[in-house]
Amino acid sequence: MPTSSTALRLACLGECMIELSDLDAADGRPALGFAGDTLNTAIYLSRSVSSDAVSVDYVTALGTDQLSDRMVAFIAGQGVGTGHIIRREDRLPGLYAIELDAHGERSFRYWRSEAAARSLFDAGGLAAGDLEHFDGLYLSGISLAILSPPARQLLIRAAATLKAAGKWVVFDSNYRPRLWESVEVARETMKAMWHVTSLGLPSFDDEQALWGGGTMDEVVTRLSGWGVPEIACKNGASGPTLWRGSVLDAQDYPSAASVVDTTSAGDAFNGGYLGARLGGAAPEEAAMAGHRLAGAVIGHRGAIIPLAAMPAPFGSA
Repeated sequence: MPTSSTALRLACLGECMIELSDLDAADGRPALGFAGDTLNTAIYLSRSVSSDAVSVDYVTALGTDQLSDRMVAFIAGQGVGTGHIIRREDRLPGLYAIELDAHGERSFRYWRSEAAARSLFDAGGLAAGDLEHFDGLYLSGISLAILSPPARQLLIRAAATLKAAGKWVVFDSNYRPRLWESVEVARETMKAMWHVTSLGLPSFDDEQALWGGGTMDEVVTRLSGWGVPEIACKNGASGPTLWRGSVLDAQDYPSAASVVDTTSAGDAFNGGYLGARLGGAAPEEAAMAGHRLAGAVIGHRGAIIPLAAMPAPFGSA
């Protein structure tokens, strides 16, 4: 992984959406926010590192409407760079609503088929070479799924260039079947992406859903066999399984104080883990930092928790 005397520049690439939550509010007014899997991670990563050591940029496409303006302001207000956000006059951001059951488990309703983020690599948008200026790239299976097949291949080639240069390429498969043309296309695309990944942050249940079951050992064996040198495979409250040349010793992970809303738990883990690793932590320390952050996040409603609710980042006094 790269080291530098100047701040590392990380690009988090994907889709930011309008979020409607608290649908059962007593006054009938749901809460409006902005979120998306890679944006959530970008925010939690930004909060977990010193800005002098790491700068985090969000890479996406939005419209030129008022909600897109508010979204850009929100991202900037979270300490995440917005200089690589493409603005398109003929597109709007996507929207989703969070529905919760009695146990805090969430389901989603989406309106995103014409979202601007799908056009990120279209004419007048991002070029693959634009990513070469960064020291690392974070993306997810959703980042790939929303793109056209040619744009997916362009992005995977750009990631390969970064990995070959010794830079961070961080990937969470985050499999959402409804976004893909077929399970076969999803498997083929994900496999190609894993081959150019230097840090894998998948979830066990996503890998099982995509590949038809399997054990944790089989997941780690598959990904490491495709050339991923470091893996933290999330498994909910049980905590992640870690691999770096071999499976690392298991740890006892603390239970969350309460479970209110599991939205963004995995995204928060990814931000906490990556932030700790960028700060010099070993994988075991980074996993504990990520797990504690995820535990804090699920104690609040919505994808992004208040700054005051954040646990102390790795290495803080």
